[in-house]
Amino acid sequence: MKPTFIDQMHAHRGTVCTAVIQKEIDRMAAAGGGEVRIPSGEWITGTLMLRDRVCLFLERGAVLLGSLDIADYPAFFPHDRVQSRRAFDRRLILADNCTGASLRGQGRIDGRHGCPDSGIPEGERRPLLLQFINCKNLAVSGLSLQNAGSWCQQYLDCEGVRIEGLRVSNHGNFTNDGLDIDGSRDVLMTDCDIDSHDDALVFKSTGPHACKRIEVRDCRLWSNCHPIKFGTESVGGFEDILVRDCHTSPSRVPAPMPGFPQGRPANSGFALECVDGAVMRGIRLENLRIDRVLAPFLIKLGNRHHTRLKGAFDPNAGPGILEDIEVRGIRIREAGPYSASITGYPGHPVKNLRFEDLDIECRGGVRAEQILEKIPENSQSYPEINMFGNKNGKHLPSWGLFLRHVRDLRMKDARWHLTGQDGRVCLFKSENVDAEF
Repeated sequence: MKPTFIDQMHAHRGTVCTAVIQKEIDRMAAAGGGEVRIPSGEWITGTLMLRDRVCLFLERGAVLLGSLDIADYPAFFPHDRVQSRRAFDRRLILADNCTGASLRGQGRIDGRHGCPDSGIPEGERRPLLLQFINCKNLAVSGLSLQNAGSWCQQYLDCEGVRIEGLRVSNHGNFTNDGLDIDGSRDVLMTDCDIDSHDDALVFKSTGPHACKRIEVRDCRLWSNCHPIKFGTESVGGFEDILVRDCHTSPSRVPAPMPGFPQGRPANSGFALECVDGAVMRGIRLENLRIDRVLAPFLIKLGNRHHTRLKGAFDPNAGPGILEDIEVRGIRIREAGPYSASITGYPGHPVKNLRFEDLDIECRGGVRAEQILEKIPENSQSYPEINMFGNKNGKHLPSWGLFLRHVRDLRMKDARWHLTGQDGRVCLFKSENVDAEF
């Protein structure tokens, strides 16, 4: 009798079984689609390619372990869809140009932090855990994902994506993002737990396509960096995105830093960073509970795109646009000592912002002699909460909110509380500000 798929899996227990699983995926695809079920147990594998209308399902107790041999991750470059410097060439599970593929179950996928002893350059030995490129009608649900070599999962230039019930823990390397939605459209993400060393939930646009028509709701996000971030890669833009009913906190895997020996707070409650010449508009953030952050939030329109594009820079390209932002029902506790900030750059303001029902508690702690006397524009710098001078131990002149190059900001029912001592004012309006409180 011919061995079944399960027979072949058990025959390869303890060895790399990539070929066995891939053969079954390909067989199912040739038959028009279906489900490939990974049984309970630990199974070592290199790169697996999903196919049209095939569901890779991990049963309860099933664990896919990433191979520690970099040769099991053949290089594949999606540079036709990535115009910034951010491009990954290796991953554990890949779906490229698929329709109706899915990855589901109650099992676990563990990247084991990449291939540290591969003998090749550091960046190339850290595979992503999951990467989906130009896929349609994609579903990923129910799984536990952990220990990617780099980003945990990237949804690049996809359309019609449903992400539900994932449990993510991504630590052990730098750039350990939790989930990156990159130039994708029509995405629904619900009920996910993400704990990451780097950013937890990130909207990126590394190529020519914008992130559009996306809703994220009912998620728990823990991070040693940004729990919620738009950018920094912002080539194609961001439009019509809603994040609501989420709770963010610092990572449950502490990263001690000076002044915070038990673990650093997250960088900011949320960050909107449009710095590569694109349009960011129609972003809505509603009903967010945010605990322990260095800054309440960062909204930055910058102009660094001539330094970021790879062979695609148009010297006649216009500047970026950041406008039509709504923020409502936000509760932030234990923020600071860095100030929240909303800034454009000369001649290019952030426009049309509506804030309502904010309750923000700031810890303060900055002395008068630590206040910046001259605040640089830094419009071509990497956008970050310390971009104006905090790297030198200096701070913006506000403990609450700093504004510069902002037009048509309306803030209603905003409550700012200072719980410690501070030598700064709550609100500082610099040049070119049109705001109503």
